[in-house]
Amino acid sequence: MTRAISALVLFATAGLAPAQQPASAQEAPSENRYDIVGKVFAPICSVLLMGGQSENHALSFHMVIKEVTGRLPKEFNGATLDAAVQFPNKVKLSAPVLGEQVTVCRKGDDVWAVPGEKMEYLLKQFKGRLPKPTMKANTPIFIPITAQQAIFLPAVFTLDEGKQFEEINGEPTRVISGGLMPELAQSTKSEDFHAAMWVAAGYVPRQVKITRRDFTATVSIEDLKFVPKLPGSTWEPPPGATDIYRTTPDVLQQLLFVVMNSVNAKAKAAPESSPAPTP
Repeated sequence: MTRAISALVLFATAGLAPAQQPASAQEAPSENRYDIVGKVFAPICSVLLMGGQSENHALSFHMVIKEVTGRLPKEFNGATLDAAVQFPNKVKLSAPVLGEQVTVCRKGDDVWAVPGEKMEYLLKQFKGRLPKPTMKANTPIFIPITAQQAIFLPAVFTLDEGKQFEEINGEPTRVISGGLMPELAQSTKSEDFHAAMWVAAGYVPRQVKITRRDFTATVSIEDLKFVPKLPGSTWEPPPGATDIYRTTPDVLQQLLFVVMNSVNAKAKAAPESSPAPTP
């Protein structure tokens, strides 16, 4: 599940600066599908891996899980996530978990989460299933590729042929779909992986759908922004917060893992004896 959400986030947080938009701001991209994918990935890779090849060193977005099927918990439907990233060492994720809004944030060498008691509870529920601690990265989050490798990201996909256009909320989009290149799919045991991305003018993704043999997940992307820098208050705990869990960057991936696998759209308080969230 974590890989699926990570893929969604990677697709979701891409776009281009206004200066790189097509001449007509009302038309969906129509050029070669691999070129479109490259232009979609470029700014997110710039922020996550290269410190910004343009003036923008930060991004933020709002994501809504529109529909999940298969083995994914139906409680995911309608859940929202808010994220912010700033090169080189800041990242923040906020989502509803077991009736409360849970936030995980990295600010340099400090990592905090609120509410702290809820985070400790989640970590206990996922004991034995957490990803291994990662080495301290010189990027906001650990990504297993280099900035140089990111340039060739479009080449790892085998994209479906043809041109398909659809409207999302009245906005024209180009639908780009496909899977991983056969060699990569086989080595990662992801032969069943298929993704579709709805791209609007300016190479901005509006919707993403991930399909595997045992589940599907569709999300919409809203309020995507690339900026030179986010306000300093973005990376601080809420004013007056006292229930704060604090740790170090090497366990950031674990905190993100438990949050992304525990989102619940329904605001119901969880009893102390409630079962562990389904990973």
